[in-house]
This record gives sequence, structure tokens and C-alpha cells, in this order.
Amino acid sequence: MISGTGPLGSGVTLVLWITALIMILGSLYFTYGSVSGRVAKRQFYAISAIITLIAATVYALMAGGYGTLLQQPGGHLVFFGRYIDWTFTTPLLLLDLALLALARNFPNRAGVIGSILVADVYMILTGFVASLIRTEFRWVFFAASCAGFLAVLYFVLTKLMPQASLRGRFIDGHYRRLTTILVVLWILYPVVWALGKEGFGVIPTLAETVCYAVLDVCAKVGFGLVLVSNRDALEDVDREINPVVERPAGQINPRY
Repeated sequence: MISGTGPLGSGVTLVLWITALIMILGSLYFTYGSVSGRVAKRQFYAISAIITLIAATVYALMAGGYGTLLQQPGGHLVFFGRYIDWTFTTPLLLLDLALLALARNFPNRAGVIGSILVADVYMILTGFVASLIRTEFRWVFFAASCAGFLAVLYFVLTKLMPQASLRGRFIDGHYRRLTTILVVLWILYPVVWALGKEGFGVIPTLAETVCYAVLDVCAKVGFGLVLVSNRDALEDVDREINPVVERPAGQINPRY
């Protein structure tokens, strides 16, 4: 059943509310940045604002007990709100990387981006199915979700990264930094899943909630802050969108 109060416990509820507040603050900051500045910077600010707004909404719902599913028998608690969050926000995070790495005239740009997003959504949905299954068969869907993650890694590392390196030192360095952050964080998600109640049940619900909250804040607010912090890389992206933009006097763009 879908729970309106849910057996979350005060500790879990507090963590969820704190995370929702952090996401709200992040969303306000990114929204403010999206209304001023150059085109590319506004674009990345706007995407980051949408990501954190979705996360804030879902975390608030879970804190209120409306983002959990209590399965009987056994009383297994599924935070299905997490998967709603991830289904929308993880593709947007990958879209940030794709917009940074791929030039506007890159052949089949839409096809590459679409393939990455499909692999990502498959990863999330199979993970959700695994969380609902209470037999050992859940590990089959967990493995399928991990396979989806490997497909995402394939595109990020073999399709996007070489293209980012062709766009100059600033974009290449920024893309590699962001990719490292995202890949490390995303590797930790299945680790928490396996250790938590949906997997082996090694850690309690509160510890699991804290781990997911920290990962989500880092992957959404933290990633967004790093994304919009590199002025040189975003100026190079902006120059492609708006060719009249010039680098300030005295700055040289070592593109080659």
C-alpha cells in the first residue's frame, strides 16, 4: 500500500526533510543563475535548477510518508520516490555532460544523446523492479540494472569523452572532472543498494537513508555547483552557441 504516514521513524524523516531543504536552496541558487549571464551558462544553471527542484519535491513527499510503499507480508519498505527522482534527474545529469562534450554540428548528436538516456532510464527502472522483488530473483534485475550502468559508462567514456577532448583544453578538463565525480558517485549507489534493506540488509534503514541523501546532494547540488563554476569552459560552449561572444582581452583560447 502507499503510505501517508509510513513507519519511517523520526531519524529517517529528519534526514529526508534536511535533504529536501538542501535541494530547495540549491534550486533557488541555480534558478537565480539561470536568469542572467550568457546563453550556455543560463542553460546549465536551468538544468541544474530543474534537477534539484525535482529532488526537493520528491524528498519532501518521502518525508511526509507519501513516497514509500509498504509491502506485505514482511513489512518491506520501498522508497519508490527515489526511483521517480532518479528516472527524471539522472538523464538530466547526463544531458549536462552531453551538451558539454558534443559540438552542435556533431553527426547524429540527437541519436547519441538519446541512446545514453535510454540506457540510463533502463538502469533506473530495472533497479526499481529489483527493489520490489523479495526473492533471490531480485539479483537478476539488479544485474540488469548494473548492465545498464555499464552501457551508460560506455557512452560517457568512449563516445562523449573523445569529443570533449576535441573542443579544447578548458572543455576537455571540465568534462573529465565532472565525469569523474559522477562515475564515482554512481558506483556507490549500487553498493548502498546491495548493503541496504533492498539487498543484503546489512545496514539499517536510517544509515541507508543517510547514504542515499549524501550521494544525492553530491550528485545534484555538488555536481551542479562544479558544472557552473568553470567560466572558461562555459565561455567556449557559449562561443559555439553565440559566435559573437569574444574572450576578454589578454585571454587566449588554446583550442588546438
